[in-house]
Amino acid sequence: MYLVHVHLRAPDGADFPEAAGDQVRRLARPDEGIEHVVGRLHAPTGPVLGVYVLADGLHQAEARAALVCGRALAEIPEFRGWTSVDAQVPLVSAFWE
Repeated sequence: MYLVHVHLRAPDGADFPEAAGDQVRRLARPDEGIEHVVGRLHAPTGPVLGVYVLADGLHQAEARAALVCGRALAEIPEFRGWTSVDAQVPLVSAFWE
């Protein structure tokens, strides 16, 4: 399982949808491997969705998270005007040093 951070850009004055994680998760299809989604408005890099994905590899996980979040931005009315900046598995090199 991979944790993919999908960084978002909000339109000016937009509120982060309260139930964003649940809303995004409900849009995932069974074959996309999305297990859980959490949202954070005040992450250090700005709004982010944390997407837990079952996948065969890193690139597949990032692609699946980007696909589902793109679908959410297009279909969830509270995300109207939001854009996706990137979808990446965060580096944790300090943990291994």
